Amino acid sequence: MTKIWRQVEYDQAKAEALRHSLNIHHLMCPILVQRGIATGDDAERFLWPKLAYLRNPFEVEGVGQAAKRIVQAIYRHESVAVVGDYDVDGITSIALIMDILGKFDIHPNFYVPRRFSEGYGLSPEITERLLVDGIPNLVLALDCGTNAVKEVELLKSKGCDVIVVDHHKASDEECSDCCIINPHIYEQIPDKLQRTFCTVGLVFKLCHALLKILRRRNDKRAAFFKMRDALDLVALGTISDLVPLVGENRIFCKYGLRNLSRRGRRAGVDALCRVSAIEEGVPVYPADVAFKLGPRLNACGRLSDAVLPVKMLLTDDYEEALTYAYELDETNRERQSIEKDVTEEAVQIVKERYIHDPAIVLFNKNWHSGVVGIISGKLARDYQRPCIVLSYERGLAKGSGRGVDHLNLIDVLNGCSDLLESWGGHPSAVGVTIKLENLEAFRTRFCEVVASKTQQVNFDEIVEIAGELDIDDVDDYFMHGLELLHPFGQGNPEPIFLLKSVTISDRPELFGTTKAHVKFWINRRYAKRMLVIGWEMANNTPSVGVSLDLAVKISLDFWNGNKFKLITLVDWHTSG
Repeated sequence: MTKIWRQVEYDQAKAEALRHSLNIHHLMCPILVQRGIATGDDAERFLWPKLAYLRNPFEVEGVGQAAKRIVQAIYRHESVAVVGDYDVDGITSIALIMDILGKFDIHPNFYVPRRFSEGYGLSPEITERLLVDGIPNLVLALDCGTNAVKEVELLKSKGCDVIVVDHHKASDEECSDCCIINPHIYEQIPDKLQRTFCTVGLVFKLCHALLKILRRRNDKRAAFFKMRDALDLVALGTISDLVPLVGENRIFCKYGLRNLSRRGRRAGVDALCRVSAIEEGVPVYPADVAFKLGPRLNACGRLSDAVLPVKMLLTDDYEEALTYAYELDETNRERQSIEKDVTEEAVQIVKERYIHDPAIVLFNKNWHSGVVGIISGKLARDYQRPCIVLSYERGLAKGSGRGVDHLNLIDVLNGCSDLLESWGGHPSAVGVTIKLENLEAFRTRFCEVVASKTQQVNFDEIVEIAGELDIDDVDDYFMHGLELLHPFGQGNPEPIFLLKSVTISDRPELFGTTKAHVKFWINRRYAKRMLVIGWEMANNTPSVGVSLDLAVKISLDFWNGNKFKLITLVDWHTSG
């Protein structure tokens, strides 16, 4: 595929006005305007977010009712059960609600679905397992349950009250006989950004409301707990679930990443950082969550039983947490091996059969269902089109889909729903189940709907250039301004800069166990030369001795206690 460079347009007058009102590097002002931040007040709130900017939790529909019901459970010493999904959002949601309830002497049984025997969410199988342990007074379904109509009815018939906290869109009839916190099922909500919350963000809102009610009742236990201490869990789930890092999600992650960077606050997080080779005293960035912490938390849910990471996050014993963390690390290595084999096979199939299709739908009975979501994401990024990867479970094709920018997968699946047994998710990531006899019809329809929504199929990758940069502009003041734009992620992408007319004097080196990556140095006029890394660019090595234009990202990197500026190569052209 070709990478097309495109300068992001912006209102220069607004950028100039920001430059005069803000004490930051001038190159950050166009980026702010490009992202819709055009006034001094908006920029202040974006660059220096405060916990005081968080909205009243009772504004979220269902939060007040749910919090009051939990208060009742606390004062009546009722039995509570918690069911959550096996991904990072579900795991952190369980850990957060368990941690809070434990402060008030409520110690629920918690249940995470076993992917291969119980399926996803509040399934009939996990509901049955829950009831075998005794009938609780209250069941909390986290990151699942919106469509579990029959299961909620069963629990209600047994005398259980049910609270659903979820952010997945309803694909069928949603539950009506319980309290639901899910902004996607309410047509009118006061703050549209509520729809960007993942489940752990909604659980944070619920817990915040709970503490407010208990403090009004002068419950001394509520006075000593600070909700900001829970933001490490919220950041883990929010970043891993690929929801937009805007609005309150940005505040959650800004403070949550600081918590993750500080050791001694949560034994499980400390242990996870240690096995993930994140040095103590080094800032934790979204990339660390996405590529180090998140995959290890996800690994057990993909291959075995996600109870293990929940136990790790809940324990106060560091040595116990470290034992769990090493087991997660080993499971993640197993996941990586499986993923590598399946990816190679999937890529070959795409090249041979579907390289010209507007979307990709793959199925193989022998593929491990625990890695299909990762592979669909990789293929969607590499081929710049929506992708669904399916494996075989209980006589059905079941798997995950990932989308591309400016295309809502929920809208696409709505056009294919008659061919699906079940489906759900959010605009950028979905899960689907299909009868085998409907697979080909679904592939055809899915491609047709994608083509109709994109109007013209363009397989080229767009590299959006935020601004032109001189290599000598990259000083400490520039890096400070860039740091203010963090955290980067969905809805706030890391800016790409253009370095024009750069000449590489020394031959680039290949590195890594498979020599897949390239590195070289760029000389500067007034400072030390800078390292450039091109990840998985061994087959696209820049030329030596000629004038080049480089599309790059700039960041701080840390190695063996040292901090240095790093350039990451996105693409390159010969100048002119």
